[in-house]
Amino acid sequence: MADSAPVDCRKASQLLSAASERELTPGERQALGVHLERCLKCRNFESQLAFLREASRRFAK
Repeated sequence: MADSAPVDCRKASQLLSAASERELTPGERQALGVHLERCLKCRNFESQLAFLREASRRFAK
């Protein structure tokens, strides 16, 4: 995939997961941002990931 190629829901979920392990490239961030602006389902997935990360951090304390 070229860095700024359009992102579908499957790729968006992969990028959202990858973002917790590595820094996304500028092209990946841009393409993901464009997709998230249009896709409620993926925005909800992003929120769920953030909630799970925070819950995991709190549980680990």
